[in-house]
Amino acid sequence: MIVGIPTLMEYPDAEVLTRFCAEQGFGFVEMNMTFPWFQPDRITPDTVRLLKQRYGVDFTVHLHDQVNPFEFSPDMRKGCLENAVWAMRLARELDLPRLNMHLMPGTYSTINGVKTYLYAFCEDTYLGHVRVFRDLAEKELEGSRTVFCIENTSGFHPFQKKAIEQLLESERFGLTFDIGHSFRTGGKDESFILEHRDRLCHFHIHDCTVNANHLGFSEGQLDLVRYLNMAKDLGSTVVAEVKESRALLRSGEYMVRSGLWLGPQTFTPAHDRSGKEATK
Repeated sequence: MIVGIPTLMEYPDAEVLTRFCAEQGFGFVEMNMTFPWFQPDRITPDTVRLLKQRYGVDFTVHLHDQVNPFEFSPDMRKGCLENAVWAMRLARELDLPRLNMHLMPGTYSTINGVKTYLYAFCEDTYLGHVRVFRDLAEKELEGSRTVFCIENTSGFHPFQKKAIEQLLESERFGLTFDIGHSFRTGGKDESFILEHRDRLCHFHIHDCTVNANHLGFSEGQLDLVRYLNMAKDLGSTVVAEVKESRALLRSGEYMVRSGLWLGPQTFTPAHDRSGKEATK
């Protein structure tokens, strides 16, 4: 099982964060494009390539939390698509294993106390934008091992499930299971995600309670061993999505004590479920 770390606010520099990752034996850094130091004007393929070579770790990319390539506004959609294309080209050039994106529910109107989401009300238009994005990703990621993973956040709505089903028609797409987000919604997304376990290739694992998220491992209420074993059995990559370094190190120690992680890991060529090396 290959375990990586999230972008940490206390290390506002790509190289310092990468060095920390390597020194603590983790396998990759998930670059979060919400942070200033991972913006397109601050990070280049050459920069990331040098860090990979210098420290022997890999990278994944987490798109900006608010990126929404399905927006109705043409100008906003264009900006989001440009940002996503930049990330896809970075991933393709550097042969990165994962891109990760939240699936935004969009805006809604409340009528007589009932929320109606615009994506549900204008579902055909919404799903048309989803298909455009799917086809764009197929083109941009062709020939790479990169899988574009969709992450659960606040509970998938029916129109979002339809969007995911369309995206999964392409082998370029997969799923990220954030177990804390799922817990905070009463497990709303787990059954849907596990129905597509063959496409589940990335996990965000952290502990949580009903009042707090992104806690260190064993510091909350979740059965982490169950989910870590699930990730291991599926051959998925795992981000220990703990947002503070000391809690992250305690989480690493927890995984070692549990016999679920052996420490330093590096990526190997992508494999399909049969164990054969994936074609490129």
